[in-house]
Parts: sequence; structure tokens; C-alpha cells
Amino acid sequence: MDELTARRARSFGPVAATYDRVRPGYPPDGVSWLLEEAAAAGIARTGRRRVLDLGAGTGALTRDLVARGLDVVAIEPDPHMRAVLEARVPRADVRAGSAEDLPVDDGEIDVVIGAQMWHWVDVDRATAEVARVLRPGGTLGLLWNLRDERVEWMAELGSVFGGDDVHYRRAADVSLPAGAPFTATAARDFRWSQELAPTDIVDLVATRSQVQVMADTERSEVLARVGDFVASHPAVAGRGRIVVPYVTSCWRATRI
Repeated sequence: MDELTARRARSFGPVAATYDRVRPGYPPDGVSWLLEEAAAAGIARTGRRRVLDLGAGTGALTRDLVARGLDVVAIEPDPHMRAVLEARVPRADVRAGSAEDLPVDDGEIDVVIGAQMWHWVDVDRATAEVARVLRPGGTLGLLWNLRDERVEWMAELGSVFGGDDVHYRRAADVSLPAGAPFTATAARDFRWSQELAPTDIVDLVATRSQVQVMADTERSEVLARVGDFVASHPAVAGRGRIVVPYVTSCWRATRI
């Protein structure tokens, strides 16, 4: 990982509270799709499925998993994000750790899900660790929220702050290292939306890593442009609540 990418990966902690408030969750049908393969394999039939939320952040996905009655281990490396996570989801087993060094015993987990994080990891090391902690027949699931740029104003918003970002990807582009013990890979996209106040759109852009690592003056200029855009674009100007459309791109594979 180069130094700029490392800085970006570490940039979320200082804005953890804002991140928790404005970042979207994940569509329930997409999460269900990621979980269904392990259920079909009969994993943990005698008790609750044990799910590891990898790079859990402030718990947007963790909350959904806990609400489904799953036994959730939430792994988050950043102490600021982890503090919000612990406060927001007290029923989860929250642990410090990373994708490359999971504080979990061999074969202890039925499903590993990583939301909005696989682009930050050392894929070789992370894949080996996930394979170590998963039971045979268990699922590795990955997902990303992407702006739905089929909606015109969302495509234009991306151009305002330089939204094209190589760190975000569609699940169809995921590949594991040669020889990784996984099979039955599949990918699927889910369309959904989030409602935010106009000022929340500015805060949402502010939580993006490429904005966080900007110099203060540049960041202020970018966020001012976003504020002007929200205040003037005919599709969103003057609205008390704005529907923000997403495509959530999901990928899964089964542990051999």
C-alpha cells in the first residue's frame, strides 16, 4: 500500500461521528443475498450463525446483522470508529483487529462480510486470514455502496468533488489470489436509496477519504462547491429531504 492510500485508509477516525450520522447503511435484500449461501449449506444449524463483520466502521452493517439475531463479531482497526461502534451496537462482540490479523480462532466463523473495506486491504494476507477463520461451507461476502449515476444529479455531484475513485469498485471486479480455497463466486447489484437533509450531502462528501486527505484550504473549497451545487441544482434545491440513490454491489464466495 502506498503512503497516500495508507493516509486515506486512516482518514475516517477523525470524522467518525459524522460518518456514522450520514453514511448509508446497506439494502436488506443485498445483505440477505450474502447470507443465504451459508444458510443453504446448513452452517450452524444447531445454533445462531456466527458472522464476522470485517472493517465494521461505526456499525452500519453490524446493526443489521445483530437485528437478524446473528452472533456478530465486529472487527475494526480504528479506535475512534470502534468507540462509536461499541456505543451504537452494544450487543456485538467488538474487537480491535484488521483483515490481515483477525483476533478469531481457526474455523470459528460461519460468514465473513466486509462492507466498503476490501479495497483497503492486502488481498493476499486478508484472503488467507478469512479462509483460516471460516468453517468449510462458510461464506465470504463483500459489498460496496456506489452512487447511482444513472440519476443525472448524482453523476453531476461526482464531477463537483472529483468523485471518480479507483478505490471503489463493482463486485464483478473482485478476484482472489490464485489457489485461494473458495468456490461458487457470484455477484449481484441492488438499487436502493437513502434520505438526507441538504446539509447532510455536504457532510457526506466530507467523509470521503480523498476529501479528508486534502489540504484544509482545498477541502473547504470543494465542500463549498458541493454546498452551492445542492442549493442550486433543480433536482434537489429547496427540498427539505433529498433522496440519494445508490447501487450496492455485492460479491460472495464459498469456503471449500
